Amino acid sequence: MIPKIVTFFSLIISTFLAAEIDVRRHIEVQGTAEILVDPDFATWQIVIRGEADSLSEASTSLEESSNALSNSLASSGFPEESIKLSAISSGRHYDIIKNQRVFMGFFAERRVLVELRDLNRRQELEQLFLKDDRVEIIAITSQSSEHEANRQKSLLSAVAIAKEKASKLAEALGAKVGVVLSIQQGSTGYAVITSNRIEMPVFGAKSSQLEELSYSSTITVKFELK
Repeated sequence: MIPKIVTFFSLIISTFLAAEIDVRRHIEVQGTAEILVDPDFATWQIVIRGEADSLSEASTSLEESSNALSNSLASSGFPEESIKLSAISSGRHYDIIKNQRVFMGFFAERRVLVELRDLNRRQELEQLFLKDDRVEIIAITSQSSEHEANRQKSLLSAVAIAKEKASKLAEALGAKVGVVLSIQQGSTGYAVITSNRIEMPVFGAKSSQLEELSYSSTITVKFELK
């Protein structure tokens, strides 16, 4: 009886899987859209570091530099809430001289984030940083206050591209697209019928002198062919 039971369940599974497989004629296309936008604010990540023969002197140097920078930013009209200071870290400072690790003294440092909403003042801000050689710019991050809207715009543009592409390909072959059978964000793991890429720059003032932000989305859609 066991072989009959196995065969019976095998038949049910095979029939079920056959019912789940979509055998309709279809066309699968991929659409990729990219939009370029100007950033409208940016964040500077800087490090303030004091070095000296003793830890107390290094800490004093750090405090002097931190206060000088804070006062310069305040007197120039930069908002106090745009400046965020980290805790202080400290330790021994070493250097490599002739392949030897040499003790050079002590250091004390802190990281600072400065957010700038008016990018026309970028040069003015950076000049304040450059006044003190204990202040080092580590990174500048360009950002957009419309980040989520830009991301959705690129996604919907990719959908529109995929739909238009499928319609034109089907029409060229004497067919029409029907209902959507599947939608996948991103590309498939195998070759698709065709792909496309467009650039949709959003032009704006270039006074910020910061690189444009790129938002890119890819959609793979399968349509029924009629």
